Amino acid sequence: TPVVGILGVIDDVRTRITQGFVAAGSHVLVLGETRDELSGSSWADVVHGHLGGRPPVVDLEAERALANLMVEAAKTGVVEAAHDLSDGGLAVALAEASFRNGVGVTVELDDPFLDLFSESAARAMVVVAEDRHDEFVSLAEQHGVELASVGRTGGDVIEVAGQFSVPVAELKAAWQATIPAVLGAHVA
Repeated sequence: TPVVGILGVIDDVRTRITQGFVAAGSHVLVLGETRDELSGSSWADVVHGHLGGRPPVVDLEAERALANLMVEAAKTGVVEAAHDLSDGGLAVALAEASFRNGVGVTVELDDPFLDLFSESAARAMVVVAEDRHDEFVSLAEQHGVELASVGRTGGDVIEVAGQFSVPVAELKAAWQATIPAVLGAHVA
């Protein structure tokens, strides 16, 4: 029985792609077009207390191309990890992928604010090992999916070059303490 997920239909759960960074030295790629779509984003909600404005534009052809690419990537095992960018953008994807196995990441972004927080539709972050990079780039081209190489995995920090660096453990501790703090519970 097929498993239906946000990134497409996978014929076998053993071909699933996990979300966490698994090793140092892998390429971090952003798939799809990043647009200036911040009005209804998590950033707008947290920083400005509103979810108003225009939501991201939906492009069904781009969604289909991304889904088809991810299904093929899962079947071939070319991708080590993947994370959608619909809730919190690249910032949340980098953090959550680092938390999984404690592997950090360094990224270089053209427009750090937009690149980190845009929640444009039909986008995903993927992680590809060095020896499979060219294979994945070719696969993305075959499916007509735009991609940008943004960095490499490794170390124990999440770094946005020229902007900030934060230890994965420190950020994960703050993230884990959020719900107990809101509920007034103490973490043992």
